[in-house]
Amino acid sequence: MWESELANWEKELPAFRAYRDEFRTIYHLRNITGILHWDMEVTIPQEAQEERGDQLSLLSGLAHKSFVSDSFRALAEKAKEENSRLDLPGKELRTRELDLLFKDLDRSSCLPISWVEEFSKITSQAHSIWADARKKNDSASFLPVLEKIIDLSFQKTEFFGFQTEAYDALLDEYEPGAKASDLETLFSDLRKSLVPLLAKAKDAEFPFAGEFSIEKQAPFNQELPVLLGLSKEGFRLDASAHPFSTSLGSADKRITTRYETSDPLSSVYSVLHETGHALYESGISLIPGNPSPLKDSVSLGVHESQSRLWENQVGRSKEFWEGMYPLFLQKLGLSESSLPFAKLYSFVNKSKPSLIRVEADQITYNLHIILRFQIERAIFKKEISVKQISSAWKEGMKDLLGIDVPDDSKGYLQDVHWSGGAFGYFPTYSLGNIYAAQLYSAFLKQNPQFSDELKKRETSSLLGWLRKNVHSKGRSLEAKDLIRKATGEEPNAKYLVEYLGSKIAEQG
Repeated sequence: MWESELANWEKELPAFRAYRDEFRTIYHLRNITGILHWDMEVTIPQEAQEERGDQLSLLSGLAHKSFVSDSFRALAEKAKEENSRLDLPGKELRTRELDLLFKDLDRSSCLPISWVEEFSKITSQAHSIWADARKKNDSASFLPVLEKIIDLSFQKTEFFGFQTEAYDALLDEYEPGAKASDLETLFSDLRKSLVPLLAKAKDAEFPFAGEFSIEKQAPFNQELPVLLGLSKEGFRLDASAHPFSTSLGSADKRITTRYETSDPLSSVYSVLHETGHALYESGISLIPGNPSPLKDSVSLGVHESQSRLWENQVGRSKEFWEGMYPLFLQKLGLSESSLPFAKLYSFVNKSKPSLIRVEADQITYNLHIILRFQIERAIFKKEISVKQISSAWKEGMKDLLGIDVPDDSKGYLQDVHWSGGAFGYFPTYSLGNIYAAQLYSAFLKQNPQFSDELKKRETSSLLGWLRKNVHSKGRSLEAKDLIRKATGEEPNAKYLVEYLGSKIAEQG
């Protein structure tokens, strides 16, 4: 399917081909903008930050203008008419593609060019302000720009429109069709399941002594993406204030990690997480043919399922560490006596409430997400102001995790998302956990030998299964339909709770 059918009928579909050619230009513009974003977070000199905001504003505006232009819409209209008129093979997929395109067009057309340029400029400036505020624990310096971003986000909800509550308009950008009220019920039920698990969970002794420089940690991290299946020549691994992954083209995947010199596992699990994202993007890029609205992730929940699956179901399994343990010791210059396997593995699967989301264990991680969801929803219901976020955060951490937040750098300043205006993103992390556990369970039922393969650092059967059942689908299916087809069941949290329960039982 996909491009093979289009190629066979190219002469009969000239309007569709013309629209696709123009879409490729827009795709390139977006990737060029992405390169500047990546550079801003990884390598840009401090004094260049302000000018970079102007550059990003210009490029974002150009990409937006090209996408919502009358000329591009006219091409798309001709392609739609042509496809509906001609009964040619691949019609169903082309119809899906064009439906998605017009949904994206209608949404983007709601945003004035002036808003797009201002939002891009403010958020690019906010990134460096956030990074500095986090470093210095200076909440006051970040609040003014955060308030501007929230004001702009409120404007976005008004441009998009909504029938229920403003936050739903933001959720729909990341998880199409998601509703805050449904997530409230899902997360409430999930919290009830997690509380008794957390009561049984065990902490573990910190297994490392001394300091581990970035230079010492980097060699192991550099090998991980390749061992999991990324092309050695198709990615870069760098350091940034907040780990992230981005696709800048079909053969250009960028991942970053954050290093803690006292705890080398912190960077390892960031690399596993971001590699999962990059593997998904690489799988999408393998779909034959030119860029199109179908060659994209179906939702951020599915995207997060790919990162969380590799990070947790694979990366915290005993078999994974049985395979990786010798290499880990070698690269860090450690001995078995200085880092016994049992001590390492126990720490990997420990469970103890902690302050930092990206370092949270598998059980408490979802409680971190629930807190962020509650605060975001309250902001857009106008129940709390920007100045109240810090106190709401501290109260929520005490209620959900039973711990006190000493300062804002370990509180609401810890995440990069709000500086980029990504309100509505956080819930997809827990949706990703739910999808990941369900997908992995379905895979193991079909591939029971995987445990033995993993001990040998062999992961190709899992990657192949994900390529077939998730990556290769692009946006051809809705997220719920994709999970249902891959697993034979409706999306549900049963497998996540079972998985977490098995990790606790494993601790004895």
